[in-house]
Amino acid sequence: MFDNVIIGVDDPEGGRDALALARQLASPDGDLTLAYVQVVMPRPDEDSGAASLAADRRPALQRLVSLRDTSHLDARVLAIQARSVAAGLHELASRRDADLLVIGASRRDPYERMLVRDDTRAVLENPPCPVAVAPLGYARRASGLDRIGAGYDGSPESERALGLARELARELGGRVSAFRAVPEPVRVRDAWDPQPEIDEGVAQARRRLAELGDLEPYAASADDAAEALARYGTSVDLLVVGSHEYRPIDHLLSGSTAQRLADDAPCPLIVLCCAAR
Repeated sequence: MFDNVIIGVDDPEGGRDALALARQLASPDGDLTLAYVQVVMPRPDEDSGAASLAADRRPALQRLVSLRDTSHLDARVLAIQARSVAAGLHELASRRDADLLVIGASRRDPYERMLVRDDTRAVLENPPCPVAVAPLGYARRASGLDRIGAGYDGSPESERALGLARELARELGGRVSAFRAVPEPVRVRDAWDPQPEIDEGVAQARRRLAELGDLEPYAASADDAAEALARYGTSVDLLVVGSHEYRPIDHLLSGSTAQRLADDAPCPLIVLCCAAR
């Protein structure tokens, strides 16, 4: 469970989704903060603009207080200003030494994501702490986190993801599973019938997962890890994945695996920050 949780709130529906997930992941005595980021551009005369910016924050604070009170949540509220939503939440998480940042999933469609910077994706670019993403409408269907899954490929990042999944399962009384997306073989003995080798690769991956002990092993052949993880996510209540440092090529490739998974995650998602942080 997480002791110091920041909940990023933009629109009311997304805020309720994020809040519902934060309730499940926060420690009973955890420190919770509801935060709204007002995006502002630098102004030539900061003194003259200070009063105006303070006035702009008041409606946001009122909305946060209303959300907190109607949810019967013990939390502080903050309305901050930054050059972007991601920059504001990252700075706040770093300053408060948060161990989890919770946000709602994006409400943009794929076409909009190509034209407009997506806040959810931006928050997942090199965050200072793990980020939990609540899927659309989660507040209306939140249930227990009984089945906790981890994306696993043998990398250090996936080892950390599996470690957190095990820890959460112990604390929540749930069970753990792990999934590996197996790339199709580049070379096969029979180009007309590659299926036997594909099946053997999947079976081998499942055996290796089983050797990790005390988990349900799953594997599937897939050229796209994000799509495979999304299908696997329909079988769990929470999915934990690792991440690497965001690279410019990730933008050219339509986003990192974690970002693409967060676009339409079928279940709540926790994305770990890269190990270098």
